[in-house]
This record gives sequence, C-alpha cells and structure tokens, in this order.
Amino acid sequence: MAVKHIIFDLGNVLFDLDLGQTGRILHSLAGESYASAHAKLLRDRVFEIYEVGGMNTEEFLDTVRLSIDPPLQAEQVEQAWNSIFVDFPRARLDLLLRLRQRYQVFLLSNINDLHANWIDDYLLREYGVTDFQHTYFDGVYYSHLIRLRKPNLEIYEYVLADAELKPEETVFFDDLEPNVLAARQVGIQAFVHPIGMDIGLHLKELGLD
Repeated sequence: MAVKHIIFDLGNVLFDLDLGQTGRILHSLAGESYASAHAKLLRDRVFEIYEVGGMNTEEFLDTVRLSIDPPLQAEQVEQAWNSIFVDFPRARLDLLLRLRQRYQVFLLSNINDLHANWIDDYLLREYGVTDFQHTYFDGVYYSHLIRLRKPNLEIYEYVLADAELKPEETVFFDDLEPNVLAARQVGIQAFVHPIGMDIGLHLKELGLD
C-alpha cells in the first residue's frame, strides 16, 4: 500500500462519541413532545442544513427549541447538543504527531459550529492545546465551513483538489460505511473504522503505524 496521505473522520474515529445522548436529554426535558419535534426536524433537514453552514448557531438553537411544546431554553438545547462527546485520549493526539513525521495528515468531518467550538474548548481545558487544527493536521475540512458534507462525492473531490492529493496515495478512515463507499468512488483507499476500536490498532493492522 503506497500511502502518503491519511484522512481521518473525527467522530468515533479520533473522538469517542455517544450519539444517542442528545436525544435522551432532550426527551427527558421535553417528554412525549420530543418524538414529533424530532421527526419534523429530520423531515426539514435541519441538522444537515446546520452541518453545511446553511443556518447560524442562533437560528439552529431557536429552530430546535421552538419545535418543542413548550419551548426549551437555548442553553438547554446547546447543552444537550454537546453532550455526545465522551473522550479524546491524549494518546491519539500523540499518534497524530507521530504520523505527521511520515505522512500528510488531514481531518474531514461532518460537523457544525457548536461542536467545533466545544472541541476546541475541550482540548484547551484537558490538554492545554491552543491550536488543534494546525498542530495536528496538514489540513482540516469541516463541513460547515466548506459547505459540503459526506457522503456527497463533491466533498472528497474538493479535498483532493484543495490539498493536491493523489487518491491512490490517500487512505481515509470513517465510522460510517456510506462515507467510505463514496470515498472509494473517487479512488481513495477507504476503510470503515469499527466503533470502539482504537484507531492506533487499526493503523497497525494496515501497516501504517
């Protein structure tokens, strides 16, 4: 495997998540009205729109909280929204630095403004990291900033062109199979990363670390 570039997804690849936690908290706050509110938010693609920067954070929080009867406070929605984050072990930060000695390392994430800011605050609080994106990566591609999201093929084509990468020299790890299959369509060597498996072990199995 001739690899010069490694692209990582963030959630459940580098940062362990509990994706069900937001729904559990909102359900506990809103009761039975949450189910219909959540269905409407999905139908209106509110989460996807926020993920590609189609609405700002204030608009997003208002849309979510006002979908529930009676409405929640914006602070309650924000706390629930950011409750998915579990742990970003220090060893994974060290791994990224080690990988950068041999490869170009990139981050490609479907993410939003609230989550991106929370992660920066977390890394500063836990590890004193002040410039996560530039310290650990050669390039970072956040969906809400580039206004593209996985698994649309355009996002992979954008990253390859912007970073001037050859797809056959590039490996991509993501926890979701549709995102991996899409990356393969543009020629990237892509792998589904099993949730709960440490990414360092996965890299070792492929001879990349």
